Amino acid sequence: MTTGFLQIPYGTKDILPGEARVKREMEDRLARNFLSWGYDEAMTPTFEYADTFALSGADLPDESMKFLGRDNRTFMLRSEMTTPLARMVVTRMRQDEGIKRLFYIANVFRHEETQAGRQCEFRQAGVEFFGEKGPEADAEVLALAVESLKAAGLAHFTISIGHSGFLAGLIEDAELSDAQVERLKKMILTHNAVALEKAASVISYEPVRELVKGLLYQQGGPDLLQALKTKVTHPRSLEALDNLLAIYHLCEAYGVTDKIVFDLSLIRNFDYYTGMVFEAYGPQIGFNICGGGRYDSMMERFGKAMPATGFALGVDRIILALRREGALQGKEAWDDYVAFSAKGETKAIIKAMTLRCKGRKVKVATRPMDKGEAAACCKQQKALNLVYVK
Repeated sequence: MTTGFLQIPYGTKDILPGEARVKREMEDRLARNFLSWGYDEAMTPTFEYADTFALSGADLPDESMKFLGRDNRTFMLRSEMTTPLARMVVTRMRQDEGIKRLFYIANVFRHEETQAGRQCEFRQAGVEFFGEKGPEADAEVLALAVESLKAAGLAHFTISIGHSGFLAGLIEDAELSDAQVERLKKMILTHNAVALEKAASVISYEPVRELVKGLLYQQGGPDLLQALKTKVTHPRSLEALDNLLAIYHLCEAYGVTDKIVFDLSLIRNFDYYTGMVFEAYGPQIGFNICGGGRYDSMMERFGKAMPATGFALGVDRIILALRREGALQGKEAWDDYVAFSAKGETKAIIKAMTLRCKGRKVKVATRPMDKGEAAACCKQQKALNLVYVK
């Protein structure tokens, strides 16, 4: 009998026992952390109308997974969770004018080249904060991102923070064409310093030209922002720097600034970001494990203007980072293996139920056995403790 047809599709993976438990325990810790910060869980459909993502600015034509419905409308598997939650807030929570704090843990889908920690179907956990435009909301989201990475088990990571308005101001001062702007953004996204310097050479205004050329090296603490305030002139760039400083000072109260570094070259590959943006990196992994920022214009596209900010964690990437650090939390072992003699089956079941009521993870033998065989089965079943009932 051939098993070739039993292969799974490209970009997907089976989550085996043990690994699935590690993931579940991590997600439970993340959910408890989100709840402790006042965020309520929300769930949306796995697929939406493709028009919804196109309207939000999050439609990724080369990466999105689309299919045709019976009504000849195009559906799309969700490629991220911000758009579905924004759609839900506008359509289902429209009468609620107050602040809304939501969290999710869900699978998302993008057709892309698979890599370590990222498949075409992958798991994300994150939050969205709707209804507040001030730095207080951004600081809360940023601090929650730090605490969430810690709750997931990570100790060594850095969060890089930028601002979409800083580059936007430089671009307006540079008076570039749309094609030149797109070229600059591509060089920044790919961290191509040589090409960026060449692309910036067309800027006639020297102070801006030099800032753009060296943009990939504008990284540091609050002193960097203060220094940049003496070099930029555009109001959008200055406002961006002031906003980042305000967020940073609030993060000092949260006690998370030891994990924060500013990176003024940071721009994310979604068009809907309007303010602070950030990404988290670990030392053992070469791509971001968390990303987010402010997106105030999206809700207006859906028919209800509302400021918003949030982030998403890559659950699979965090697990990979933990594994590479040798710090993966969660064990495949069970707490107890309850075995029994020929006359002890009923008492063994009662004992197992008692242990479970105490929060223990318990496996029970399926047939009578002597204590020697029970010890061997306990080891085979990966249980830490043998409970033998006569």
